Amino acid sequence: MRRTTALALVVVGVLTVAVYVVSFLLLTTDDRPDQLDTEPVVDVASQACSDLRVDVDALAPLPASATAAQREARVREQDRLVTRFLDQVRAVGDEALDADEPSREWLADWELLAQARRAVLAGGTFVEPVLDGIPVSDRMERIGVEACRVPQGLTTPP
Repeated sequence: MRRTTALALVVVGVLTVAVYVVSFLLLTTDDRPDQLDTEPVVDVASQACSDLRVDVDALAPLPASATAAQREARVREQDRLVTRFLDQVRAVGDEALDADEPSREWLADWELLAQARRAVLAGGTFVEPVLDGIPVSDRMERIGVEACRVPQGLTTPP
């Protein structure tokens, strides 16, 4: 009887550990719907975000007395940088982007921010888009990739 009880306890213990290990593996490998988390997308996005931040930060600040032409030139330059950034991320391929659930929405937020900045080119003013009560730059930064903080130069009027 003791031997049967001991064997039963060992089997229950092994099964319990197995359930915990499998659960852990499933939870840590599933796609998180609110964050970029697949290796190819995270790697490419991290590098592209770092490049974008360096490039945007390298632009000399416009003086308060900047002309409309200077502001338009700045928007065009920043738009060129964002377009290059988007192309870098998209180069990872549709299969990788589709496998990382929030990637398409995240890229759409970047497009929306760039479009809002282009309003300056049409004589309008820049107003950061807000979706579901959250500024798009905040949404984009919640993606779980530290390198992907939105450069301040893209969230302020040119």
